[in-house]
Amino acid sequence: MRSRPFVKRTLPCLAVVLAVTMQAAPAHAGLFDKIMSAATQILNNAKSTTQSQPLKSGMAGAQANATQAPVAEKAPFSIEVDVIGKIVAETQPSPYSTDLRKTSKTMAEKVSSVATETHTEIIPEYTEKGLIFHIRYDETALQNPKLLVKDLALVRMLTSTSNYWGTQSNIFEGTMNEKLRAEVESPHAIAELITNVREGSPTAKARWNTLQADLLENVSVKPNILQEMGLSSNVVQDIREELKAKSAALDEAAAQHARKQQKALDKWKSETGALDKMEAMQDKLDDLILKNDRKGVRQMLEAYLPWSVMEPVEANTWKIWLEAIEHPDASKTTVAFRGLKYDTDKIQRKQTANGEVYGFMSTVLTKNQGSYTRRLRSLSTNREKNGDIGFKVHGENIRSTKITDQMTAHARNPVASSFISFTYDPNVAYRFMGQNVTKQVKGENVSVPYGGLLVVKMDSRRMIPNVPSMYSNEIELLAPLIVFPDEVVKYKEGSFTNEYSFANFVKEISEKTGINFTNWSTAADANNEGLRERYNREGHEFLKQMTEVNLKAMSCSKVF
Repeated sequence: MRSRPFVKRTLPCLAVVLAVTMQAAPAHAGLFDKIMSAATQILNNAKSTTQSQPLKSGMAGAQANATQAPVAEKAPFSIEVDVIGKIVAETQPSPYSTDLRKTSKTMAEKVSSVATETHTEIIPEYTEKGLIFHIRYDETALQNPKLLVKDLALVRMLTSTSNYWGTQSNIFEGTMNEKLRAEVESPHAIAELITNVREGSPTAKARWNTLQADLLENVSVKPNILQEMGLSSNVVQDIREELKAKSAALDEAAAQHARKQQKALDKWKSETGALDKMEAMQDKLDDLILKNDRKGVRQMLEAYLPWSVMEPVEANTWKIWLEAIEHPDASKTTVAFRGLKYDTDKIQRKQTANGEVYGFMSTVLTKNQGSYTRRLRSLSTNREKNGDIGFKVHGENIRSTKITDQMTAHARNPVASSFISFTYDPNVAYRFMGQNVTKQVKGENVSVPYGGLLVVKMDSRRMIPNVPSMYSNEIELLAPLIVFPDEVVKYKEGSFTNEYSFANFVKEISEKTGINFTNWSTAADANNEGLRERYNREGHEFLKQMTEVNLKAMSCSKVF
């Protein structure tokens, strides 16, 4: 039983509740009824006052009538804010991502005029932190929103956080066709392809047109966005049909261009006999390497590289490498390690007055037949085999060779590759080193080397972080084709022993190079720069050089 004070405190409140919920007073009268009647009168008076007071609008009304909550006005729909802006926001790399090959993002820019059919364009740009796909558009595209759809959808799919529609989009919905994943899993291959398109390559134009149509196959714009933009529900399919209608003419132009360039290359080989003359020389490629004859090696490579059929970025990249071969820059070098195993590595050796010297070549040269000079013919077939993932995986009609695809192919399977793998970290290289094996020699068991540990110091233009690789955690470096003896800091053949341990080796290399590898870890290098940050920076710096095309593909007549 509650106390009398409690009843006195709560009874008025209960009366108010009853007054609100009951439509008529009870027949009997008393204190309870008086309380309820008073409460009812108060409520009725309050209601009457509220109803008789006129509503006020805007900020003045909100301030004058504190009991009325302000209503926020909905901003009008804006294509730049609600579509382009959201796509840009969705394509920013995650700060938690560790996948360097997908450090790409989108930036949008309105310009006075864009000279394309859609009044939009995608321009790749490299910075030391990653890849940016710039989407540029003009006022015509804003006034006709259909023109924006294609390029916005493409950058949404191609950049880091959106590959394979792995995250929810506010603008688009759909799935990426399974067969396309290998071709577009690395944004760097797309950046190279688009650069080749911008440089006028007929084969790149044909491939990019087909790829765009395929990418849009299972994509649609969300219904609410269609309504706001005033677009038909078939807008993406209409764009696909427009692209597909261009395919036959573009493919034919690309095929004609490829036949013309190949014919020119074959004619040059036949009329000049340049390759036969090279192969008849007394000094073969391996001899020139062991002599550190950089000029001779460059001339030989220039003769065998199929310049007339190369894509613009591919030709520009080889120009960079050839210049670094003949004129290495001592001011910017990279020290790197490789663990050798003799079932995959073959060493070139030569005894000199100063002792034994070593040279190294990639497997595209060591695994073929004939003299090492003649094996350079494999450069043409190898680029076709490894340089176009789209052609190799799902049978494109037109081949569009890319350096980034060759780098990705090396990461998957380095057999018959034009590259030699290295790493910043001596501990990683040590794990790949072949240890001594026991063989029978004249009836006795003899321990013989089956590998070794190689350290090189090379022009950084020829020691490239393999950023396009899908195995970004490996921190793999690639050297194209060859290593000269004067680039070898040390080659330690055979297993380490108590007399000369791995720790002794690392200490010796530290003293020779001035880099303290004894405290090396996968977290930071000797310059206190994070290993991943250095890999990212140097990798994107080289990709930037690659795509800054400043030459037309060398014609064969200019080789000699």
